[in-house]
Amino acid sequence: MLNDRFRLGNICLSEANFSDLAPIPSRGLALGFLLWMLGAALPTQAGTYNYATGVPTDIAINGSGYLQFRDPATGLLTFSRDGILTLNSDGYLVSLGGMSVQGITDPALSTIGDLKIDNTGGQGTNNPPPALASFEIQTNGGILVHLSDGSSFVRGQILLGVIPNPSALTQIWNQMFVWSSAIEPLTQLVPPGTSGTGALLPGYLQQLAPELQLSLNHGPPKILSQGLLVDTSVDTDLGIQGNGFFVLRRTNDNAHFATRAGAFYIDAQGYLVHYSGLRLQGYTNAARSGVGDVQIDAVSSPSAPNPAVAVEQFEIDPRGVITEYLSDGTSYVRGQVLLQNCSNPDSLTRGSFDLYPLKTDSGLWSPISQPFTNNLGWLDSWTVELSQFDTNLLAFRSNLYFFMQGPFVVTQIPANLAIMGPGFFTVRDPVANNLYATRWGGFALDDLGHLVTTNGLRLQGLDNADLTESGDITIDTTGAPNPSLAMTNYSIDFQGHIYVALSDGSQFMRGQILLQYYRNPQGLTRAGGGLYSNLTAAEPMFTNGLSGYIEQSQIISGGVEQPPILPTLQLLPTTGYRLLINDYSGGVVESSGDLRRWEAVNTIYSADLNVAEYFDTSPSTQKFYRVVIQTPTEVGPWPLGGSPATNGTPSSGGILVLHPL
Repeated sequence: MLNDRFRLGNICLSEANFSDLAPIPSRGLALGFLLWMLGAALPTQAGTYNYATGVPTDIAINGSGYLQFRDPATGLLTFSRDGILTLNSDGYLVSLGGMSVQGITDPALSTIGDLKIDNTGGQGTNNPPPALASFEIQTNGGILVHLSDGSSFVRGQILLGVIPNPSALTQIWNQMFVWSSAIEPLTQLVPPGTSGTGALLPGYLQQLAPELQLSLNHGPPKILSQGLLVDTSVDTDLGIQGNGFFVLRRTNDNAHFATRAGAFYIDAQGYLVHYSGLRLQGYTNAARSGVGDVQIDAVSSPSAPNPAVAVEQFEIDPRGVITEYLSDGTSYVRGQVLLQNCSNPDSLTRGSFDLYPLKTDSGLWSPISQPFTNNLGWLDSWTVELSQFDTNLLAFRSNLYFFMQGPFVVTQIPANLAIMGPGFFTVRDPVANNLYATRWGGFALDDLGHLVTTNGLRLQGLDNADLTESGDITIDTTGAPNPSLAMTNYSIDFQGHIYVALSDGSQFMRGQILLQYYRNPQGLTRAGGGLYSNLTAAEPMFTNGLSGYIEQSQIISGGVEQPPILPTLQLLPTTGYRLLINDYSGGVVESSGDLRRWEAVNTIYSADLNVAEYFDTSPSTQKFYRVVIQTPTEVGPWPLGGSPATNGTPSSGGILVLHPL
């Protein structure tokens, strides 16, 4: 325990005084104090401690210095004290976000730039030169490289930034800051241990002590104030950290709107569409040269289309850059989400679905630009800014699984089908002749050869070898070149083509399963069993009741798609206590009424800025909170590329006494 004392601001209370603390009867002010159980950790600056990991690329700074990083894509320089570093595939020392550590890059210690750890600069004339065997980071930042022939040399040196005025730093990412040159000029980087920066502690990391703040929540925040971002596990959810707005376009009249509610889905044409039905705007090509409707492909790339190659996943990075990863192992940049800023957001009128009419001639809006520029902020994927949601957005989200891809379960049954991408199967009730939409593909062959659901509804598509007649899909020998041959097997390809194998070893195409998509999928009505009715109101994209092959999707035979499990979101409470936790980097927030029995709180809303919040609407007159974190234990030394175990001893911090306000 750190000096066996509790900390209350700058005041230290001895442990014996703890029993003397009593509820504050006056105006109900909140009393907060921090309790730290640190084990064998090394004390450092107030509110932090260093713990051993044994990982050679982990470093803590035993002083006031900052690491400097550079974004390889934009050249943006940032500062951080977060010493979780790693080597990328090219040997550069980088942050977990891929930012390059800055320092002296050559054995002659003459050039400052991106630090690389390899065998370049080693002495000797061996050809090929000896390989990199291991390395160590020294307390002065020197990177000592050990080669396979037993020799060693200093490859470079990590340098630190001197920040005499921390208020000149603006946080833009998880413990990552940028320098505001408008406040004061930036000083030169210096070796660790000089100019008050402090020496490096290799194999250690710095743990921040959570800071707890209590306030009474009188209602929702100002409409356009920055809200915390809630993790959703939905890859089309986007949050904004900063002042920017997403730009949306209404396709029928080309009207543009702004929003901070980054709730999107991918439609049948691959466009990123807001819950309001408007398309997200940004760069639409790899060159990032043309602004328009942002699109994410599902089959190959636009520059080299190949229907046999699928887009298996995509990501949107903090700069808004969209990267697609293909089934052949390649990847490419598809485009970039752009933002705009409003000079006077308080003058805006908020409409349904968190939409703001965007009038470029009003003088309020900046030109559409890339994140990280013009004070726009940056994007955070898989999160939403819940304070920007209204009841319409949440109601629409209750049907979000129409657009979400669920997990794929292999069954090895050829009649079992899954849709990879957007779209629906169409099935028909042969008795009532009603059509339904479904994504559940647990089909089977009935006695007549129809592909049917568990309750006998028949899958629809093109039911002849010429692919000219629509109706109930049937798998038999009808249309075979030699009708006398028996069917021995069948298969279904990614476009839904059905191939029947015959007893002589030949095969023929029997028909094709088709998919349907809807312009207004929220108009579908649940009919039970994974079925949806009211298809006309949902506006089918393919006319005359006929579905078609959707290029954005594939049909996978031999498995089924399970319904996706999405987190439940609800509007933030308008009254109650709001507990704000700064420097929250993981762990469990617990509450207690008597400091003896502790229970985990129900919901913690967390964001990438190491901030979390908890709303308590219970009528309790007194409650305590604490953050319980896991401190990894030292298990090194670690070989090149090694990592520590995640187990460790728990430590608790930030006990907050809560009284009525």
